Order: sequence, then structure tokens, then C-alpha cells
Amino acid sequence: MFKINTTKKLAIGAMAVLSTFASCSKDDQPYEGERPIDKDVFHVAADVTDPDENVSVFMQPTSNVTDTTLTFINNGYEMDGERSARVLTAGGRIYNLNYGTGQIYELEHNGASSYNKVSEIDISHLVGTHPRYAEVSDNMLLAHNVVETFNNENTEVTVTLQIVKISIPGLYFNVATDFVEHDLGTYKIGDAYINRVDAPVIMGNKLFYGAQYRLLGQPNNGEPSTERPSEMATLVVDYPSLDGFKIVTSDVSRGDTYGFRGKSMYVHNQHVYQVNMTTEGSDAVIARLNREGEYDQDYVFNISNQLGKTVGTVNWHHVGNGKGYLAIDDISIDHNNSYNMAYIDVDKQELEILYDVPKSNMWFYQSGAVHEGKFYMAVSPIGSDAYIWEFEGNQAQKGAKLDGGNIYVQGIYK
Repeated sequence: MFKINTTKKLAIGAMAVLSTFASCSKDDQPYEGERPIDKDVFHVAADVTDPDENVSVFMQPTSNVTDTTLTFINNGYEMDGERSARVLTAGGRIYNLNYGTGQIYELEHNGASSYNKVSEIDISHLVGTHPRYAEVSDNMLLAHNVVETFNNENTEVTVTLQIVKISIPGLYFNVATDFVEHDLGTYKIGDAYINRVDAPVIMGNKLFYGAQYRLLGQPNNGEPSTERPSEMATLVVDYPSLDGFKIVTSDVSRGDTYGFRGKSMYVHNQHVYQVNMTTEGSDAVIARLNREGEYDQDYVFNISNQLGKTVGTVNWHHVGNGKGYLAIDDISIDHNNSYNMAYIDVDKQELEILYDVPKSNMWFYQSGAVHEGKFYMAVSPIGSDAYIWEFEGNQAQKGAKLDGGNIYVQGIYK
């Protein structure tokens, strides 16, 4: 009667695998690596497109992000991944999700110009080949996936959430205690439901997931039809048990809340602050949730109202004390270099556009790095040179020069 959405397949043999795996293939002992961690090294990853439109991702370490030149054309450690590497750091080590296979690799800087692969794990039997993942502490990663199963007429969908906790360093877990599946419900035409989660943060005994929230509509030429409802949503899960969950919504705006490849949520002053990924003229807002896992109805930072025009948002970068940097899309510009960077204060609800920083495409941007009170991120305008920029408060200055043209720097990691 039911068919699984092919973009989010549930591994057919998952339950059989669960019954045969007492624990993961890794020993239940963390691998501590072989090299001391150098906290002053930055790791810069870039997408490089060749003349045939093939994309490779190269990463290289550097301790200088202000007055040097870095090139990535066939230079650096080539990362594994479909379309783009999914990179993060935790506890001083680098992790790369090979999107398309469900494999995660743990890397450590080799002390020179490259990296050693010190551990790897395959979680495709639990969360499929296209999961998302994130660090929630220096000793824990979470990988997650949402499976949509439609009936034959595409008028009903059953939704399943999958989460696996992965201990680091060493990439190890126990299936019996670290993997859960939750039935998020069955939905009919006109119902709103969650069909993607990401950007998790932990506050108290709750795990907060940003969500892609959709409305099941009448099938379009026989295919499932989904639109965005007039609310934003967050999935709140009990932590660390992962036993229970609830879905909470807010009508302060519309749009997804899971970010794209960067982060959309941060914990500050006993609240989770969350930016929406705007759509179809919805207001760009930062909302917040409390320790009980509910939206705070007394708080909304309406960015569109403050700027006096409709703008887009996707991710923001917290640097501490409620302050950070937000990518703002000037939707009046009909090309890829449409994002400004802005300095924000979520406590004072203040925002300042940093016009010295050139417009670029921040949609795919993943990560910046805080170092000695300053924030570093790459800005890669399409068709011109890219640079690492150094931010301090509302001041920004150009740093290390990077490749331009067919290079897109996706993140700086520390």
C-alpha cells in the first residue's frame, strides 16, 4: 500500500541489521588519535569546479588567515563526498560525512600540510545514505534522517525520524542504546508535517532540531505536492535518552528552521535562538525557545521590519554573548551574489549591515571560526577573488587571499 520516497529511503534491511548488531563495528573504546591537537590551526575547505563542471573538495590547514595567499586548485587534502563535503570539527578533530554513502571519517592534522584518516564508520544501515549530522559537544555527534512513506495515491504520508548518537573521538556507538526511530505520525491532505531535521542543539534535558515543515497538498500530476504552511516548526526530543518528542510551532513567520549547510540555532542565556530560512516573501526573523521546549511568544526579532524591506535569511554564526553574524539575502537582486553580512545582537535586537564586505552567495556556506575574540569566515563572490575576512564587532577587514572564479570556499573550521 505504501511507497517510500526515493530521496529518503529507509534501508530495507535496517531492522534485520539491528537484530544482528549488538554494537557497532567499532570497539566501545574511544580512539584518542596519535597527534596532539594544535588549537591555532585553521582548516579551510573549498569546492573546486573543473571545466567539465565536476566538483572536488580540497581542505588544507593554515595558521595564517590574515596576510597570505591560499590556493585550492588540485592542492590540499581531497575530501570524500557527493556534490560537496559535509565537514565539521569537534574536540579539535575534523569530521567528514561522505554524503551519498552514509560514511563518516575522522581526520587529524598531520602536523604539516595534510591530514590522516584515523577512524571511520558506516551508518547507512541506520539512517540511510543521505543523512545529516552535527556536533552537539566535543564528545558527541548526532546523525539524523526523516523518512517519508507515501501511499500509492500520494494522498497520505507516514513520517519516521531516525537518530543515532556517535561518541567521539573514535566514532563508536551501540545500536541498542544509541539508535532510535520515532513515528512522527501519518498525515493526510491539508495536514502539516516535518520532513527534514538538522542543526541540533542541546539545552538542559532537551534536544532541539530545526525543521523543514511542509503541508501535504493534492497530488500534482500524480506526484506528492507540498507547500510551506503559515508557521515555523521545531522538533524537541528528550535528551540524552531520545525517548520522547514533541513538535512545536510559531506563527511569527514562515520558513524552514534547519538552516541549509550552516547553523541556524544557538543556545544563549537559557534560550535557543533560531533564524528562519525565508520563503516566498515571509519575514526574516529570529525566534527563541525556552528550556521547556516551547516557543517564547514574547520574543521576536523581526529583521525585515528593522530593515524596512523584505529580505531573505538562511544561517547565522554566534560568536558569544548573543552577538554574531547573519547572512541576509537582498531578494531584489536577481543573481547569486545577493547576500550581505550583518552584525547582530539578539538581546538588544539590533542589526547592522557590513557594507565593506562584498555581496556573495552564502546559501551553501557552512562554517566560520572564532579565534582570540575575532571571527573568521570566507567570502567567495562568484566571478571574482575570494578572501578570508576578519570580523570584530561591527568592523570587518580583508584577510588571506583565496582563489576566485571556479572556487567556492565552503567553510573555515577550528
